[in-house]
Amino acid sequence: MKHLLRSMVLAGLMLPFLGWADDALVIEPETSHVDITPEFAGADVKTYGVIDGPGDLIIKVTGPRQDVTLSREIKWGPLWVGGGKVNVAGAPSLLYLYATKPIAAILAPDEQDKYQLRLEGVRIRIEPRLLGHAADDWRQAFFRLKEKERRYVEDDHAIKVIRDRLVVTDIVLPADAQIGNYVIETLLVKSGKVVGHDVSHIEVRQIGIERWLWNAARSHAWLFGIACTLAAMVLGFTLSAVFHRH
Repeated sequence: MKHLLRSMVLAGLMLPFLGWADDALVIEPETSHVDITPEFAGADVKTYGVIDGPGDLIIKVTGPRQDVTLSREIKWGPLWVGGGKVNVAGAPSLLYLYATKPIAAILAPDEQDKYQLRLEGVRIRIEPRLLGHAADDWRQAFFRLKEKERRYVEDDHAIKVIRDRLVVTDIVLPADAQIGNYVIETLLVKSGKVVGHDVSHIEVRQIGIERWLWNAARSHAWLFGIACTLAAMVLGFTLSAVFHRH
């Protein structure tokens, strides 16, 4: 009830924008950023909005790009041996496709491809480059892994539309959410055509000493590595001297 009342208040504030907006909807998350702290165990970010009359909605949430290394083992007699390794580059760390009904029932295949609304239609690069079935096998393995981890999700029950005007949905960020910018793209569809489009963002960021360490590791990787090595050496010598004295 508390969230519903909050949604209605926010929707009331958003309604005037529909009068001059190019698109027939306004969708915004309740916060523009999520802070990562040592106690962070994931976040549930509510998103509110209003639409201009009845229609179907699709909300696409895309996380920062990442590189993933995949490896596999194959059985050779009684033993398991290495079956190869590849790097998957350019894939979103997270991909949620929320909708008011199955996306295939809302948009034609060409429109789904236009807006990249297929979980396994994400553009990724497999390195080293492989051809034919070898590339397809690794690609399918990557998507199976992402879907099993609930990082790539399609859900046609995630969006609540109240009285054909008020929109409420939850964006669930995992405990190991990658730092960076998350894009929330919303489409309003009527009679199989996209008639409204809105984009908003959530920044996942670290704060405190963790943010300083993360920035140092990214901006000055070599110096950070040397500093960590020296710190480990000093700590090792100190502990050795203490134990030796005792």
